[in-house]
Amino acid sequence: MKLSKIFGGYDFLLVALTVFLIGWGVLNIYSATIHEYQNLYIKQGIYGLAGILIILIMPLINYRKLLTLSPFIYLAGVGLLVAVMFVGTTILGAKRWISLGIFTLQPSEFMKFVIILITAYILGHSREKLDMKTVAVVLAVVSVPFVLTLKQPDLGTAVTLLIPVVGMLFVGGLDKKFIAGTAITLVIASPFIWEHLADYQKKRILAFIDPESDPFKSAYHILQSKIAVGSGQLTGKGFLQGTQSKLFFLPEQHTDFIFATIGEEWGFVFSFTILLLYLLIGLRIIYWGTKVRDIEGKYICFGAATLIVTQAFINIAMTIGLAPVVGITLPFLSYGGSSMLTFSLIVGLVLSVIRVHRQEKLHFG
Repeated sequence: MKLSKIFGGYDFLLVALTVFLIGWGVLNIYSATIHEYQNLYIKQGIYGLAGILIILIMPLINYRKLLTLSPFIYLAGVGLLVAVMFVGTTILGAKRWISLGIFTLQPSEFMKFVIILITAYILGHSREKLDMKTVAVVLAVVSVPFVLTLKQPDLGTAVTLLIPVVGMLFVGGLDKKFIAGTAITLVIASPFIWEHLADYQKKRILAFIDPESDPFKSAYHILQSKIAVGSGQLTGKGFLQGTQSKLFFLPEQHTDFIFATIGEEWGFVFSFTILLLYLLIGLRIIYWGTKVRDIEGKYICFGAATLIVTQAFINIAMTIGLAPVVGITLPFLSYGGSSMLTFSLIVGLVLSVIRVHRQEKLHFG
């Protein structure tokens, strides 16, 4: 069978942009960890290859079959989150992972893919303008993994579970009065929310507001990250030449703060290029979201674009002091198998929507 027939209908621009980010991530994780760990970049390379395989193979599966199975996939995902409570592995005081021997799974990351799938399934059955009943069902379904993730505790990932839902509801024509009412409710409830945040979460918010008040504890990550990014100036210090990361000043330089490592070694030019790549990926997916005829496919595209771009923006904003430290990955660049595979599944799902649309357009005009 010819490759042109197998890969017909693929959006190779989207594939190329994603694969570049994966390769760029492995390269910079090598730089960020080689002075401390000897094999993390090898593991990330394996995760990256697995992610590329998912991106190439998943479009061969009709996304409508996955939508049909989405209630069962959702239940499996929730089951894994419940399992974390009983058999999860605790790292740095948080129980978020399930050890599978050679691989540690973070179910809350996988739920990002599941949330996009199940929300598209629910909204797709409401063919007309969204009514409050449908919105209530979506919010009820999303609230279960949100609460379970929040209890791990993992506020950052819990919030990211809501991000694609917001984008999908907005595209679905959610009443502006509901949006305004939700915003007002959050403002009114903010004192209650504050009281129920963990101490470390409160400290992170306070550190964001006034980093100089606690420079060696709660604000340490932000200050060191800003120093690393700023010291890179226009063209950077050079590959493997970063001092903040190599001299152990910058914590989590290969995970949540990988962008600071990139900024220090490659400078503003390459850092800005990374921003453009995320924007291009988001715009490309939104472009297809406006083209596909199937309403569930549209929801998938807009949910995926909203999540990828918003999570990238929050992570980057956090590293340069424009947002509180919330502990979320930079898609495709941060170290971590669960994050890599999850975002690969999401892009693969979008590519399936694009492929089906192109094939149906070819057959039916």
